Amino acid sequence: MIDAPYRGAEVGERTKIEVVDLSVRYGSSVVLRGVNLRIRERSIHAIIGPAGSGKTSLLRTLNLLAIEVDGARVDGAVTLDGKHLLLGEVPLAQLRRRVGMVFASPQPLPRSIYENLVFGPRLAGVRKRVDLDALVESSLRQAQLWDEVKDRLDVSALKLSGGQQQRLCIARALALQPEVLLLDEPCSGLDPISTLKIEEALTELSERITIVLVTNNTKQAARVGDRVAFFLLGEMVEDAPADRLFTAPSDPRTNDYLSGRFG
Repeated sequence: MIDAPYRGAEVGERTKIEVVDLSVRYGSSVVLRGVNLRIRERSIHAIIGPAGSGKTSLLRTLNLLAIEVDGARVDGAVTLDGKHLLLGEVPLAQLRRRVGMVFASPQPLPRSIYENLVFGPRLAGVRKRVDLDALVESSLRQAQLWDEVKDRLDVSALKLSGGQQQRLCIARALALQPEVLLLDEPCSGLDPISTLKIEEALTELSERITIVLVTNNTKQAARVGDRVAFFLLGEMVEDAPADRLFTAPSDPRTNDYLSGRFG
């Protein structure tokens, strides 16, 4: 069920992404069915649920990775600013620039910190060193990593700690100046300090861009989410403002999950 209304002035009023009657299958296995979800502009929309609930499949469908890479069959509709993604109304290269993604495990390129950050912009046509330098500093600042690495941008990204590598991957996505950032368990396996820095970065970023955060950490969803959607066995059970979902969920299955009865 979609629980309306959204929290007025606290998040963007405009719908950035809309999912309508979405079903996703891999061969004969249906992993999502009949999902309807609105993601508002300049907000953090957290997605929670036990393993196998379809959270990652939803995330990977939002930028068509599920179709282009995973071989999923997708029915329904997904729109970005009203443009139908499944109908090809947004060219794939443009979509990947507008909708960035960060995965659970840090995946820095085996290059310097600087080269990790300019790789995407160069492919997008940015050539001037002054522009690339500005993008590097801006993206690192947004990911709360600039002060830690500004004097060693020529060092291999692989020498950074796990938490720093994940923030570098966030910065790398931000270097393309996306409108939407998809995050699949970005704090999985990280220590509390690294997790806090990422959460602080996401909260600041949500003032400018739209964030969809898949997390198994319900406390994280409560801390940073404007809205939270609970998924179970391929179904979206409930979607509500974070404070309402965690204090007065409308579906008993949500309450059971949050109470630790399963998952």
